[in-house]
Amino acid sequence: MATRERWATRIGWILAAAGSAVGIGNFLRFPSQAAKNGGGAFIIPYLISLVLFAIPAMWVTWWVGRYGGRYGHSTTVGMFHRIARSPVAKYLGVMGVAFPLIFTIYYTYAESWMLGYAFLSLTGHYNHVTDFSVYFNEYQGVLATGNYFATPFIPWLMMAITLGLNLWVLYRGAAKGIELLAKIAMPLLFLFAIIMAVAVLTLEPVRGSVLDGLAYIWSPDFSRLGTFSIWLAAAGQLFFSLSIGFGSLECYASYAGGEKDQDIVLSALTTAATNEFVEVIFGSLIAIPATAVFFGAAMVPELAGTFSIGMIAMPEVIREQLNVHFIGTVWFLLLFFAAFTSSVSTAEPVIAFFQSELGLDRRRAVGILAGLWILGTVPTVLFNRYGMVAQLDFWVGTLFLVVMAFVEVVLAAWVFGIDRYWEDIHRGADIRIPRIFYYITKYVTPLCLAVILGGFVWEEVLGGFPNVMPKPFIVEGVANLKDFPAKVLWEEDKEAKQKLDEALQARLQAMKKDFRVLAVLTVRDGKVQGIDWAQTQNVDADILDKVRAKLEQRTYEMGGVPLSGDLKFQVDGYYARPYVYLARVIVFGSYFLFAFLVAFLWTRRWRE
Repeated sequence: MATRERWATRIGWILAAAGSAVGIGNFLRFPSQAAKNGGGAFIIPYLISLVLFAIPAMWVTWWVGRYGGRYGHSTTVGMFHRIARSPVAKYLGVMGVAFPLIFTIYYTYAESWMLGYAFLSLTGHYNHVTDFSVYFNEYQGVLATGNYFATPFIPWLMMAITLGLNLWVLYRGAAKGIELLAKIAMPLLFLFAIIMAVAVLTLEPVRGSVLDGLAYIWSPDFSRLGTFSIWLAAAGQLFFSLSIGFGSLECYASYAGGEKDQDIVLSALTTAATNEFVEVIFGSLIAIPATAVFFGAAMVPELAGTFSIGMIAMPEVIREQLNVHFIGTVWFLLLFFAAFTSSVSTAEPVIAFFQSELGLDRRRAVGILAGLWILGTVPTVLFNRYGMVAQLDFWVGTLFLVVMAFVEVVLAAWVFGIDRYWEDIHRGADIRIPRIFYYITKYVTPLCLAVILGGFVWEEVLGGFPNVMPKPFIVEGVANLKDFPAKVLWEEDKEAKQKLDEALQARLQAMKKDFRVLAVLTVRDGKVQGIDWAQTQNVDADILDKVRAKLEQRTYEMGGVPLSGDLKFQVDGYYARPYVYLARVIVFGSYFLFAFLVAFLWTRRWRE
């Protein structure tokens, strides 16, 4: 049997677990989810979910890991098998290996953006950027206008460096790699978060104030509590943020074994408290208040995309009101270190599967992981413009987290037995869990999770499957910003804008192929006076009419001053459906790959 990984110190183990939990979800996903779900309307389900779902599921997660580690298992495959003693259980446990791999692939891609933007901040690359939306889309390769990035060299270089750093830490193992990283990165993360919070709280009001941003988050809206999607978003955010359902905390807890059982009750609670402090305090003090100050509180929902608020809104705030070289670098290093400690944790279950479950040495296990990582990264990067990252995140970063948490709670409370679980989790415990959680874990948590999942499916069916089958993507931007440094503003008629976008998406869906329009606009005093079509690819008169209407409804200005001149504007439409299916092939293909390995290799090794 391969050598089992162990933590060197308890504090290192707790810091590593906290590093797994604290990620970019705390600083970007939490404020984004809050903004998209009505601010205070999201906070109420979030806090209720913390008590009813997240904390009980957190204890179950750590118990599953310690219990399985007692018998030599470091992944949920062996852990579920040992707990349930059922031929089916180990295949449910495959979710805790296959889906963390997919998550790690797209999460590391986003992590590389943070490293890249830290470098671009340090060098002052975006000091004179006109449109940060175009800047970010070009960096991702979503918009090929060439205003700021003529080649993908910097994005690909940062992706390679990020992947290399992750593999190097993982190769060094739990104690010398992951634990050492946590001991360095976590103090830096808190330092950078404090610097950013102070910088934001001292911002002078522009179109709003810091208090406007805080009021947006913390003003409750009880009327939206009946919406299942908000409850799913709240539960998904907590599981995403706390690393529940990823298989990583189970793996980490299995490394804490020794001659006697280590405390997991207080350790799990400490990790959850650390995460919630970072998320609720720092997560609510930085991005949304800064956005409200510079753009106004009314614009917060408009900028509520997970990466829009961090990669488009925040750089503009930093550039205009703070300091790009210092504060910009601090902001993106904060996000990078938060992502770094999380990505190594979600990759570790894959290594543990090959190392402790199949008996390979760590060098070979890391080599196999590297091959799978690179193989999955290529389509993720190349097809991101079709919503690949968003689709992967929906399946493994939201939906299956809740499914996995439900499975674990049912296994612990109903299959293993709530009395046996309650007794076993307190072995070696420094504190006792309040008795009320005995009943919450057995009845409330699984019931509520089942209701949320059922309600979500019902809303998907009624809503025409907006997450399962998303609409095509329309990406646009000025193509000659160096000659015509304009910022594009919509008129106040947002309903007209939405109707035009939906009409274009419907036409694109019917055509079933991408289109591109490059228009040369004659602009006088910020308004379009004439349009010439310089390039039209896969378009008809109907599309051109809709694009014309979009372009004519806008104002083109810089620093509040309407501009005049000739402007090139590019509109790209991406037909996403084939890539939606590709994302599903990647997700479920990964599952069946590991299920195959379990059926033909794991079962031969573990005949229990």
